[in-house]
Amino acid sequence: MKLRLLPLAIVFAAFALTLGLGQCRKAEVAIPQRLSFSPIPSDLADSFSGENAYQHVANVVAFGPRPPASEGFEKTLQYLETTLASFGWQTTRQKLRAATPDGPTDFTNLIARHSTAAPHPESTPVLIGGHIDSKKLPFPFVGANDGGSSTGVLLEIARVLSSQPAAAAQIELVFFDGEEAFRPNITPSDGLYGSKYFAHDLSTRRSWPSIGIVLDIIGDPNFPLFYNPEAPPAFAEAVTDIATTLAFKNPVVLAPGPIIDDHVPLQNTGLPCLHLIGDFSQMTYWHQPGDTLDKVDADMLEKVGKLTLRFLSVIQSPESN
Repeated sequence: MKLRLLPLAIVFAAFALTLGLGQCRKAEVAIPQRLSFSPIPSDLADSFSGENAYQHVANVVAFGPRPPASEGFEKTLQYLETTLASFGWQTTRQKLRAATPDGPTDFTNLIARHSTAAPHPESTPVLIGGHIDSKKLPFPFVGANDGGSSTGVLLEIARVLSSQPAAAAQIELVFFDGEEAFRPNITPSDGLYGSKYFAHDLSTRRSWPSIGIVLDIIGDPNFPLFYNPEAPPAFAEAVTDIATTLAFKNPVVLAPGPIIDDHVPLQNTGLPCLHLIGDFSQMTYWHQPGDTLDKVDADMLEKVGKLTLRFLSVIQSPESN
């Protein structure tokens, strides 16, 4: 069934209100020291390979469905750990157990930092994340675009950054578990399990990032790519300016309303975030058997990867409120 975007936007806006999101929520949060970010070298983006990212997606899809605590999910974790280690990144499994509509369930976020980065509980100036789980459905659902595409891009970003250790030291990569709800839609009590837990841990740190980026459903060039309306004006300006130089098949545009994804718990801590997501409401294969590897395009992955890295080459740390 094709979903109409306007009703989704209304639903998402209502959901956001129930979580107390937005500027009023940020005013309630005590902001600790923000770490200053030094823009990364502009030529790093040129090294991003869409073919490499696509191969990572293909490898993850080959593991089959990967809902939380499944065999496919464990194989994906091991693949990520091995691949990141080969790029000089150290990984930590952040485990949690949460109540779900199917009963208590184990989840695992994977946190990655370059060997040159400060260890936890210190933060890095930038956080880049995306979810790795696929939705638990009554048919084999591999989520090639929904979860797989961002995973491939994050792994290739890790490889590119490793060539500049000083740049890599500023970045924390987080592969979230449990983004998908166990029932049809994300609600305040179902979905975003991993990012909610991570955000709570983040809020206890002695220092915080100043920039957050979350990617999701970014592999299909046949649909617009949205950025979030909550993004700071400087983030929005940078993304739209950079996108014009990358010749996307469809435009990179402001989402028509709040979209609920893993950036929401991060924003709820007061972290300024850029969220990039394809217009899934127009994808007839969204959460359907057709979300397979043929929906992911290497050139689109390359454009999104370069967009993300170029964004980090021009953006400045937002001032704390």
